[in-house]
Amino acid sequence: MTEQAPGGFDVTRPNVARMYDYYLGGKNHFPPDRAAAERIIELSHGYVRDAVRENRAFLGRAVRYLAAECGIRRFLDLGAGLPTQGNVHEIALAEAPDSLVTYVDNDAVVAAHGRALLEGDPRVRFLQGDMRRPRDVLAAAEEAGFTLDGPAALLLVSCLHFVSDEEDPAGLVAAYRDLLPAGSHLVVSHVCSDLLPDTMAQAGAVYGNANAPFEARPGAQIARFFDGFELVEPGLVPLNEWRPGDDPVPPRGGFLPVLGGVGRRP
Repeated sequence: MTEQAPGGFDVTRPNVARMYDYYLGGKNHFPPDRAAAERIIELSHGYVRDAVRENRAFLGRAVRYLAAECGIRRFLDLGAGLPTQGNVHEIALAEAPDSLVTYVDNDAVVAAHGRALLEGDPRVRFLQGDMRRPRDVLAAAEEAGFTLDGPAALLLVSCLHFVSDEEDPAGLVAAYRDLLPAGSHLVVSHVCSDLLPDTMAQAGAVYGNANAPFEARPGAQIARFFDGFELVEPGLVPLNEWRPGDDPVPPRGGFLPVLGGVGRRP
């Protein structure tokens, strides 16, 4: 990515999607993104990079589970950010080539770059849209070919902590739930404040200068996002504990302050 964004978009302010790309070792970021990300790396003693890698691994396991074991063929990834390493569509299409994947992000630069990266595969779409408007998002997705004529997967991975309490994230998830067919699944990962409240508050101050706020939340509040869903085993747990496979690697710090889970709508 060049230092000049298309269309005159402001690239002087840190962007959470590009910061995430930086944590993962990608190349799609600008100096303000790198500076803010480095401050978060400093606050976390480098563990944020472990957390985002675990987040991608959790996402991959969840998508693989839904495609291979649950027969899900529609994946809606909200607040998707850039389609970087461990893409949803790569995992879903490898398990089920008839899958349809739609990414949604509200950042115009991210959406434009995402469309450019994904151009050429009719099974994959990248839309610009505000996840805080469920009916508008689903209408746009349906217009792009994402039909809700059967169970779908709603992915809210590492994005709800960028929705403020004033915007009622639990109510937002409930609105999507009520629009999804029975048998649909919800995938959530969210930073948890229970063990590191001071560090999380400092991180929130850094993100206060970015394009979205950051609010780590207590585990009990994160669990509310699954109201109306049946949690799949092992429930809402640290990401590295969600179906880790036969040879799990424990986090360097001894714990991972990010929770994840998958729920099914009855």
